Amino acid sequence: MLDLKFIRENAAAVQDNCRNRGVEADVGLVVELADRRSALIQELNELKQRQNQLAKSVGRERDEEARQRLIEQSRAMKERIPDKELELLAIEAQLRDEQLKIPNVTHPDAPIGRDESENVEIRRWGEIPDFPFEPKDHVELGDSLGIVDFDAGAKVAGSKFYFLRGDAVLLELGLIRYAMDVLLERGYQPTITPDLARDEMLVGTGFIPRGPETQIYSIEDSDLSLIATAEITLAGSLADEIVEEENLPIRLAGLSHCFRTEAGSHGRASRGLYRVHQFTKVEMFAFT
Repeated sequence: MLDLKFIRENAAAVQDNCRNRGVEADVGLVVELADRRSALIQELNELKQRQNQLAKSVGRERDEEARQRLIEQSRAMKERIPDKELELLAIEAQLRDEQLKIPNVTHPDAPIGRDESENVEIRRWGEIPDFPFEPKDHVELGDSLGIVDFDAGAKVAGSKFYFLRGDAVLLELGLIRYAMDVLLERGYQPTITPDLARDEMLVGTGFIPRGPETQIYSIEDSDLSLIATAEITLAGSLADEIVEEENLPIRLAGLSHCFRTEAGSHGRASRGLYRVHQFTKVEMFAFT
């Protein structure tokens, strides 16, 4: 997520970026919570410092009445600290949740548009073939050959799921093996990863596992989610570890199922086997 210091120093630009990207995020609230967090940290430090001073004063005080007053003040000060610490934890949790809603800053040359109809064509490569007949798309071909079954997928799991049958299964397996063979020659280690990961692994790789902006399927009453890419599990495999330089680079070819809600996708780019909820992918990943 964006650095908190950057957000505070560029609040207006960050809010404009959220608006341009069509993301609902309250940058003002993030700044407000960050200020409150800083004030609480300072308040806590001052309380602890004052409490320590009072505790030392108790040991030096010879007058019993004055000593008793100092003990009571010290106790009262000490009792305030846990409440402030709980308040700080709550503010930090809310701050993290709100900060995660803020997207990365787009490149200044990226065009701003409401939807895909306003995409800008940069260039074309190659010649568009001119067939002497009306070409079929992959949906029509898959249906006529009986190798892709969207009706069965919808019946079993809902729209945007599918069955592969016959030659389509062999084609997918062949493509997976071809990709693995190419990567093996380049020093990548084949790896099959779990299809589930803890939410902290998703957050660590830039995904939002919960809330209205997520495109991830979450497992209820747990901190697990279905992965959208093996990038999540491959990165997570070395989380919190230090790798010696002589062991780098570590090149991994991760094979996994990928699950995405694909909320809001529509149009030509989502027809058939595009923008589906589940697919298999070989992911190139390297620690360098």
